[in-house]
Amino acid sequence: MTLDESALSRTASQYPPSAIRGVFDRVAEQERLSGEPVVKLTVGEPDFDSPAHVIEAAMDSLRAGGTRYTPNTGIVELREAVARHYGQRWGRDVLPDNVMITAGGNEALLLAMSVILDPGDEVLVTDPAYPNYLGQAHLLKAQTVRIPLEPSDGFRLTAELVEPMISPRTKLLVLNSPSNPLGTVIAPQELEKLVELAERHGIYILSDEVYDRIIFGAQVGVQRVTSVAQVRPDFGRTLVVNSLSKSHAMTGWRLGFVIADARLVAPMPRLQEGIVGCLPEFVQRAAVAALDGPDASTQDMLARYERRRDRLIRGVTDLGLGYVRPDGAFYLFVDVRGTGLTSAEFTDRLLHEQRVAVVPGTAFGEAGEGFVRLSYAAGEETIDSALEGIGMFLASL
Repeated sequence: MTLDESALSRTASQYPPSAIRGVFDRVAEQERLSGEPVVKLTVGEPDFDSPAHVIEAAMDSLRAGGTRYTPNTGIVELREAVARHYGQRWGRDVLPDNVMITAGGNEALLLAMSVILDPGDEVLVTDPAYPNYLGQAHLLKAQTVRIPLEPSDGFRLTAELVEPMISPRTKLLVLNSPSNPLGTVIAPQELEKLVELAERHGIYILSDEVYDRIIFGAQVGVQRVTSVAQVRPDFGRTLVVNSLSKSHAMTGWRLGFVIADARLVAPMPRLQEGIVGCLPEFVQRAAVAALDGPDASTQDMLARYERRRDRLIRGVTDLGLGYVRPDGAFYLFVDVRGTGLTSAEFTDRLLHEQRVAVVPGTAFGEAGEGFVRLSYAAGEETIDSALEGIGMFLASL
C-alpha cells in the first residue's frame, strides 16, 4: 500500500531537504553506474582514527559492564570533565550544572533551541550557514530569518548586519565560529558587539563551536577569544554547543554537549528522556578520557589540517580561482563565478565529467551562489587528485 504524501504531517512533509545529502546520493549513483570511485572533497568528517586512549577507555567500560542506562543529563564524571576543560579554556567558572550531555552536536542544537523557542518565534541564521539549523528550527515551528553575508566582505558576520534583522519576535541568534562552510572566525571585538546587541534587544545567542579546536596560525592564536562564552561571564543568555566529533575524530561516537546557565540546562534532561533517553556509559567514559587525556592526537590533526589547507589554497590559486581564506574548520569556500556556471551546474558537471565531488555553495543558502565548498578532511593524495580533476574540468570550459 502506497502512502499518500498528503497524509504526512506538515512537519514531516515540509522539512527542509539537505542539498549536501543530495550530493552524497548523486555520488553513490555515479559510482554505481560507472563502477569507478569518485574523488570526494565533500564530507565534513575527519579521516583520522579516534585516539587509542579513547578507544581503550570505552573497552574498559564495556568490560566493566558499562552498558546500562545512565542519567538523562549524562554521567557526573563527564559533566565534571566538560566543566573543568572549558572552565580552564575560557578562564571562567563552569560547573557540572551548566553542562548537558547529548547525542552529538545535532541533538545539542535541538535541546538548546527547545528551551528557548516557541512556535512563531524568529531565529536569526546567517546565509551561508550549516543547513541543519533550519531543520532544527522547523521541528520547533519557529521561523528562520536569514542574514545574508557578502562575498565582497569575505562573508564576515558583523553586529551591523544583524541589528536590522531583529524584530519583536526575534528570540535567538545562531553563531558558528569557526564556520561551516566558510572557515571564518568571528573576531573577539565583533563577539563583544554581538553580545551587547543581544543584551540590548533581550535575545539569546546559540553558539555552535564544534570546530573550536581547529583554528590556524598565530593570527588567530589560542590566546585570543574564540568563544562567545569568554566575552562576558555574567551574560546568562549564551548557550554553547559543542561535540568531540571534529576535535577528537569521534563522529560515530555521537557525543555532544550544551554549556549554558543552569536554569537553561535544567529542563533539558526532561526533553532528553523523550528523545534518546540517555547516552551509553561506555561512550561517555571514552569522552572523559578524550577531555582529560593527552592532547597529542588533536594537535597532530590540527597541524595536518593546516598543511592540507595550504596545499589546497595553492592548488586553487594556481587554477585561477578565488576563495574565502579559512582561519579554522576544514573547508575552503571557492569562488567559481568566473566560469559562468551556477554552483549546481559546476558541481554536477564536475562530478559527471571528472568524477570529482564537491558541495554547491547554495547547499548553505542563497548567498552561497557562485561558490562551492571543498573539504580538506581528506588525505593529500585525494586533494591532489581533486585539484587535477578540477583543472581538467576548467580547461574543458
